Amino acid sequence: MDYWQVDVFAERVLAGNGLAVFPAACGLSTTAMQGLTRELRQFESIFLEQGASPRSFSARVFTVEEELPFAGHPILGAAALLHHLHAIEDSASWELQLPNKRVSIATRREGKGFYAEMDQGQAEFGQTLDEQMAAAFAAAFGSERDHRYLPQVVSTGLPYLLLPVTTAGLAAAKQRQLLDDDLARLGAAFVFLLDVDAREGRTWDPLGVVEDVATGSAAGPVAAWLVAQGLEQRDQPFALAQGRFLDRPSRLDVRVTGDGRVQVGGGVQLLAHAHLLPSPEELA
Repeated sequence: MDYWQVDVFAERVLAGNGLAVFPAACGLSTTAMQGLTRELRQFESIFLEQGASPRSFSARVFTVEEELPFAGHPILGAAALLHHLHAIEDSASWELQLPNKRVSIATRREGKGFYAEMDQGQAEFGQTLDEQMAAAFAAAFGSERDHRYLPQVVSTGLPYLLLPVTTAGLAAAKQRQLLDDDLARLGAAFVFLLDVDAREGRTWDPLGVVEDVATGSAAGPVAAWLVAQGLEQRDQPFALAQGRFLDRPSRLDVRVTGDGRVQVGGGVQLLAHAHLLPSPEELA
């Protein structure tokens, strides 16, 4: 079984967010998928199986800790690799079926790599925090809030608590306590810190140990929130930045259509191609 390593939201290799893609993962158990993700130590890995049509695949995404119902950069990276493996034309489209969501992705060749854009659908807006709750979450990251805006839970498949912070607050941020129970009460999975003026953000794994480089599943909620706040316009593309504090600068292109559908895209670079020696049965 072959697998690939790709860089997503990247204009060159060794930038953006790294990803392991298993383009033909038939026969791998859940235990094997989780174990391989831990072994490769990428922030996420994605495992594909051929669907009913040549451009349709089922997909499962894992972090080193758990399976995710939806994720951004794995979907874009997987679609770009599928283009490389299966499409001779310059532009193509794909359908990935995740456990709870079906995603359409358009890909095209661009320079030495690819460009991929997904339709995340319409955003769902959840609870807006009051001042006391907002202060508590900011304190959990040792970060200075941007008091012009209150944090809010927003989702396009994975719910994030969007926490507006100052430029200095974003730079100084570090998770200082476990937030799982507090987030669960809000119906959120992660916190995404956002410097509104710079359109730049940061987020961490649930333990606050590993910082994500570029988070496509958060870019959609951020884009929808900025439009809802009147800070961006529908049908006008703009970019978000992430990864600067990890020396992995990343550009996440976003757009909210006239009917409210959220589009997230970015460059994808192929980095490495490897062969898995054990059989799926040996990994079970």
